[in-house]
Amino acid sequence: MIDEEIDIIEDIESYSPSVQKIDTVITVLAVIHIFAGILAVPTAMILFTSNIYQVPLIVSIMILIDGSILIASIPLYLILGWAIWSLQPWAWKIAVIANIVFLLIYLIGGIILPALLCIVFLSALYSSDVRQALAPIDQ
Repeated sequence: MIDEEIDIIEDIESYSPSVQKIDTVITVLAVIHIFAGILAVPTAMILFTSNIYQVPLIVSIMILIDGSILIASIPLYLILGWAIWSLQPWAWKIAVIANIVFLLIYLIGGIILPALLCIVFLSALYSSDVRQALAPIDQ
């Protein structure tokens, strides 16, 4: 009898508005990470197929570096999206580290839109509810 009451209370808590809000934020965060990985494919293709031989050498080198970083970010963003979606215990730390590294790289390279996206990712990851859901204190 007592076990049934505890199960009912746990079920009620899972449908509370705050839990549903956290689930929505985590789902959106995961989907945007996956979308960023998918969007990096055509962006890298555009960078590599552009006429880089008609620009100064330093610009060509920067384009090649940016394209290489985008290609390296594709599997990372896809894996992070899956890990956040499935609430893996390591997802929060890796997502924060990856987004900080990419933010610095994008700022140094002068790439504004992905840098803004990294800032949005970091602000969402550092919200207390999302951090608690992705990186529980007891683990």
